[in-house]
Amino acid sequence: MSAIITGVGAALPGQCVTNEAFAALDLTDKWITSRCGIRQRYHLKEGELLVDLAADAAREALADSGVGADEIDMVIVATSTPDRVSPGLAAELAHKIGAEHCGAIDLNGACTGFLYALDYAMMRVDQGSSDTVLVVGADAMSRLTDPTDRDTAFLFGDGAGAVIVTAGDGGRPQYLSFGSAGEGSDFLSVSRETGKLRMDGVEVYAAAVDAMSGELDAVLNACGEGRDDVDLAVCHQANARIVNAVGRELGLAHDKVVSYVAEFGNTSSASIPIALWKAQADARLQRGHRVALAAFGAGFTWGAGIINWKGCVTA
Repeated sequence: MSAIITGVGAALPGQCVTNEAFAALDLTDKWITSRCGIRQRYHLKEGELLVDLAADAAREALADSGVGADEIDMVIVATSTPDRVSPGLAAELAHKIGAEHCGAIDLNGACTGFLYALDYAMMRVDQGSSDTVLVVGADAMSRLTDPTDRDTAFLFGDGAGAVIVTAGDGGRPQYLSFGSAGEGSDFLSVSRETGKLRMDGVEVYAAAVDAMSGELDAVLNACGEGRDDVDLAVCHQANARIVNAVGRELGLAHDKVVSYVAEFGNTSSASIPIALWKAQADARLQRGHRVALAAFGAGFTWGAGIINWKGCVTA
């Protein structure tokens, strides 16, 4: 028995923001789509709460897994944009979905946060400290985006994705690995003074492609596997050019690399679980698939892993 994902869910705000919304910045739909592949993103309206979005994603993941909220031992939320400075989302989220008195903690790992949270959850299940863990990636990046910044205003969206981690028949070994490069912290950051995100796109692009492709290669080598063993690659949905470049660096066929950035934009820690949810809904992700994961975010931090989707398939 080993830790496996048994359910996935996602939730998006009701307000869809198309590229036409950035016309005042002299940015056209053609320019935005050619630069990053994004056609739309979703934003919370004023007064709407991220915790409610996270709760909707969690409920869908519970339904997909067949697990009850009262069975959850731990809630781990990856977010950089909680509704309050403190407390974070996890404890309130647990209460909202009926997972009373379980452990609850927030983790701020920027766009890499979901993978760190997933790693923590899987370790707890593997070592027997928890039977059932809810892992949520939730971010409202519209709270950090400067609407007057032509370099970043169009990139980010809001959303939440969730998975349930329990013990099961895991099949082949699963492995996650992480890295960091603090010297890059100024290239992608949110200052305390402005509260708004600033990014050097050229530096971030190069670092993201190198880090995600390199870490994924290292993970595959550590597992003694090749690129042909990967059924689907789900990278952080920063922009389409980065996702496609990682796929090329790894020599993966185009249909093995998930890209939903056109629909959702960059949702930071929510992007990988949202992509997993969408891939399952589109029947691209099946039980027993060998799934490669990779993320890159502010810090710089990055991570990669390989998991067996919902365990192995028995004959």
